[in-house]
Amino acid sequence: MQKIFGNCLSLLLCTALFGTVARADGVLQFGDIRLAVNEGKTGYVTVIRSGTAREAVSAILSVGVGGTAKFGQDFDIVLPLGVVQIEAGDLFAHVAVEAFDDGEREGTEFATLSLSSPSGATLGVATSLTLDIIDAQKAEIELAFDGAEVRRVREGNDLAVDVVRSGGGAAASIEVSGQPGSATLGVDYVDVTQTVELDENQGRAGFTVSALDDNELEGNETLTLVSGNGKPEGQAVAAGRTRLVIIEDTEPGQPGEFALEVVGGANVPESSEPITFRVNRKDGSSGQVSVDYATADAPSGNIAEADKNYVPATGTLVFADGELAREFQVQLIDDNDKGPSERAFDVYIVNPILKSSTDPTAAKVRIGIQEDDGVKDDDDCEIFCNELCFIATAAYGSPMDAHVISLRRFRDQVLMQFGAGRAFVAAYYRFSPPIAEWISSSEPLRAATRAALWPLVFVVEHPGSAVVFLVLVLAGLNLQRRLRRTL
Repeated sequence: MQKIFGNCLSLLLCTALFGTVARADGVLQFGDIRLAVNEGKTGYVTVIRSGTAREAVSAILSVGVGGTAKFGQDFDIVLPLGVVQIEAGDLFAHVAVEAFDDGEREGTEFATLSLSSPSGATLGVATSLTLDIIDAQKAEIELAFDGAEVRRVREGNDLAVDVVRSGGGAAASIEVSGQPGSATLGVDYVDVTQTVELDENQGRAGFTVSALDDNELEGNETLTLVSGNGKPEGQAVAAGRTRLVIIEDTEPGQPGEFALEVVGGANVPESSEPITFRVNRKDGSSGQVSVDYATADAPSGNIAEADKNYVPATGTLVFADGELAREFQVQLIDDNDKGPSERAFDVYIVNPILKSSTDPTAAKVRIGIQEDDGVKDDDDCEIFCNELCFIATAAYGSPMDAHVISLRRFRDQVLMQFGAGRAFVAAYYRFSPPIAEWISSSEPLRAATRAALWPLVFVVEHPGSAVVFLVLVLAGLNLQRRLRRTL
């Protein structure tokens, strides 16, 4: 009895300590931690699943408070209920971000997006993303951060940052501040909040980011420099991108920073051998650490599709103490068919562990697959020339929206399997582009189209529920008819 109790207690302890890890199907994180979208345009947030991909998983995508870009006013996220869903077998999800052109001179605005509440998976390191909305209107005076978009400073040192002027020569000012990423205000850096002033005709003015030496081995940490509230109001605005600052740890025993590169060129013919990627470990190599890799279709343009143009791949690279490089490969699929001259997909490194980090400027490589079976143009199309669902894409804002993907699958798996369906698809692709363009020009039209498409989307995504609903409706009508006969 005591032995059984001991085994049960051990099982309970193991479940409590490791149950979540054992059940988790992969690790979710942002592929990129920075995104810029011009007003009037659409950008894409990419969520990567690394490790395993057996089951469907999800996480909540939310907008933080305190940013100058307002959700619903300056931008919208095309995501039902704010839930990012990645289907079984898939390694990524693209979420469309639409920046509204409000016609106002307000300069660059920013917001912070975050991932939380994973279901079926765990969260990785990169769960926060800075979104920059770039103004479409030019202001009289524009004040922007100078220098590279990613800056570095070592612990205990100062980083000089300049604000540069373009436009009119009147005296102007801008407020700057730091948004903490993995770095902690007061522990890793001194508060940088201040007003930077430029005298009349002064071209630039500077301020300092002071990194604190906390004497702890913690790896590299980050903060983001943002600006706003330009003066004179209505004349001076923030411009350009925000700036990511990496505070480099200086304690001995650094685990290192990972950087991804492709061996050979990034543009390869579809019939080529597997593409080799190398992950380099720099600025330290102490201890055993690891980093994941994963592939993802490009979010827009001529897209290379997983399982159609390349074999999706994910895994974990374990680096031994002192090891400086590891390699992995991604296999292409030669379809022997004509296609666009180039299709693109991305390869990411994510989820570094044990205080290691990834270099944000070298954490992704875009691969261009070159068509070598002949380039297809519009005259080569037998049925349709574009794989997009034009009207659905206009309504939902992105070809990667989950509902648009469901409609494409319905097209491929149902309509394209019989003659009448193929004829309908051909007619749709002939007449729908101008209709889609008209719909995309107006949010009320997009909303009305989404409402009109909802019954079809519901039937396609939930056929069982649709059948039950239809049976209930028919039963209700039959009951109503019988009641009328008895009256």
